Amino acid sequence: MRKQRMILGGMLAAAMCAATGCSVATRLERQRAVAHLSQLTRAERQAQQQDYRPQVVRLQRDSNTFFLAPVDTLPDGERVMSLQIEQVTVVAKVRSVPERNGRVHLDFVVTLPKQLLGSSRSVVITPLLHKPDGTVPLEDLVIRGGRFSLLQERDYWQYETYVRRFRPDTLGREAAFQHFVKFPYPEDARLDSLVESRSTITYYYSQEVLTDETSKKMLITLTGEVQAVDDSAYRLPPSDTLAYLVSSMLSFVDTLPRYRIRVIDKYVTVEDRNYIRFFVGDTRVVDTLGDNGRELEKISGLMRRIIEQEEFYVDTITLTASSSPEGRYAFNERLSRGRAEALKRYLVRHYGRGIDTLLTVRWVAEAWPELMNRIRTDPALTNREAMLELLSAERNPDRRERLLRERFPREYAYLKEVIYPQLRTVDFRYNLRRKGMVKDTIHTTELDTTYARGVELLQRRQYARALYILNDYNDRNTVVAHLSMDHNERALELLSAMPTDAVTEYLRAIACSRLGRKDEGREHFLEACRRDERMEYRGNLDPEISELLKD
Repeated sequence: MRKQRMILGGMLAAAMCAATGCSVATRLERQRAVAHLSQLTRAERQAQQQDYRPQVVRLQRDSNTFFLAPVDTLPDGERVMSLQIEQVTVVAKVRSVPERNGRVHLDFVVTLPKQLLGSSRSVVITPLLHKPDGTVPLEDLVIRGGRFSLLQERDYWQYETYVRRFRPDTLGREAAFQHFVKFPYPEDARLDSLVESRSTITYYYSQEVLTDETSKKMLITLTGEVQAVDDSAYRLPPSDTLAYLVSSMLSFVDTLPRYRIRVIDKYVTVEDRNYIRFFVGDTRVVDTLGDNGRELEKISGLMRRIIEQEEFYVDTITLTASSSPEGRYAFNERLSRGRAEALKRYLVRHYGRGIDTLLTVRWVAEAWPELMNRIRTDPALTNREAMLELLSAERNPDRRERLLRERFPREYAYLKEVIYPQLRTVDFRYNLRRKGMVKDTIHTTELDTTYARGVELLQRRQYARALYILNDYNDRNTVVAHLSMDHNERALELLSAMPTDAVTEYLRAIACSRLGRKDEGREHFLEACRRDERMEYRGNLDPEISELLKD
């Protein structure tokens, strides 16, 4: 009878459990278990860094005494000193972090109550990085119980056995994975540095995060879920919010506009080279031969734009036709002149007689100077020096071309096929005169828009692109770009050539701090404070200056 009552009692308890819900998730929801998020205390951060920093640093420089103390930021934005009093430690919700090479190092402490954990559960914690342009999940923190871990291993073993035995295709593998693996391994998960106490488990979390133009302030919250082998799940309530103020070099950017000297000339020359093909020994302009149609359209288009613009008068247009050296010099001279005159007639006919008086015709029978320059710079010609010596020694053009052909037959074949066509040119020279200008030259200043673009990119934290523009200016903004890219040696080199002021001294202190030159960095920081006492306030808020002032 007693045994029956026990069985009935067990059945009744099971029925009540089924009616009211006895799953893992239900129990956790009743308990309202939550993960806590906090900044590291100063003692914890010192332990992580394996260093000790005094709470108040006293610095003596000449007759001036400086006291530097750590600070925290209140919710209303006010910054106050934060000191340990006996054994009481205040953990701030806001902390400044230095930016280096477009990255910041975020670290914090995740504290989990032990009731979240169990042998049949898996806890997945996801830190969320909140920025003005969206939310970015960081790497998951996963803690698995023993039975839960064994269940995952069993599921993956079944799946891998099925794949080895039946060798399914891609769709089949996906279907098998869905069938066998109940709780997949999370990707990009981490599990290390756990510290267990009687009622909590503490995890030190750190990760590097890329910065961008919206990264002046970063917020971190936690989201998470507890999964159990009975298919129940419990989503953690929202956590506290931690704020990180990104300490960058951008406050030292010089935003004053930069100007450059522009020289305006009264007389301007525009030159244009074209390649018009002619039949051998012929002077007629045939627009359907080779690429002549495209070349002639290019000539007409440029001529039209220059003549019709309103800023300049067109004084003259000089047309020069050149020929290659093969054949007799006298024939080539007549050919070049005939082709130049034929092209002028073509342009007058197609553009109008208004350009007839502007166009002046010239010709070059054989373009020997250009040929010699091309031979000198063409690595395909192995006998360049001997060929140039021959061309310089022989004055008669007909004999010169014949000797070149006879003494260097292989090179001559290359010249005729590759280089000679490049000598058959039609060059235009437009001589322009600026309207309303009396002096030949005027010097004026204009905004350096290229420099302004570099400063804009710097302020948007696109450091590599900004440095590409600012590198040649070698000014304070160039230094800021180098420091932002962690080019500390180069920044010090540039700073040494600049006039000394509070800002340059402070930037020297930052560079020295990063390079481990603490004594030198302290001197630069104190000099910056002497020149501008506001640097003392900034130094209190700058993690890299705090690093510099450690004993």
